Amino acid sequence: MNKISLLAMAALIVGCDTPASYKDSEGRQLVVSLEKINIQDFATAGNAMLQSMITSPAFNAAGASPVLQVGQITNDTGTNFDTSVLLSKMTVPLVNAGRVTLIESDAVASAARKNAGSSAKVPQPDFVLSGKILEDRSNAGSTRQSSFVFQLTLVEVKRSVAIWKDEKIVTKQGSKNSVGF
Repeated sequence: MNKISLLAMAALIVGCDTPASYKDSEGRQLVVSLEKINIQDFATAGNAMLQSMITSPAFNAAGASPVLQVGQITNDTGTNFDTSVLLSKMTVPLVNAGRVTLIESDAVASAARKNAGSSAKVPQPDFVLSGKILEDRSNAGSTRQSSFVFQLTLVEVKRSVAIWKDEKIVTKQGSKNSVGF
């Protein structure tokens, strides 16, 4: 092959790349990675678990706007990510709908409150939300499968009892990463 043919082939290959574009973060045309949790995995698990929690009799018996504190969410997977992505899928709708009052443990806000001389007490939590994210990987021939297990528990602080627990499993399977449709 001559140099012109090689350059033409290289230009053709480069020209076949898909240009970057915006996608609906909850749509079906997102990259599906078998190696890690994607944003759509957090959305799927968070939305399902939120619906489970707000329809549970124990949560509804808590009354208007109980005080919620977020506990530790343990990442027990092989990849590093911020677990607050899952929690925000649950706490943002709860706070915005007035279903809970969320205790924020922000150091800057605490220092500002102290500097302002505020004597207001930080409310004690009625509930603590905590959990764990696990993964399981397997393969058969060229087919790979990754399952991510999202486990959450809502504990009533006064009695130290779990009033709600849920587990959501998100499983992805394929021979390579792809774009979902």
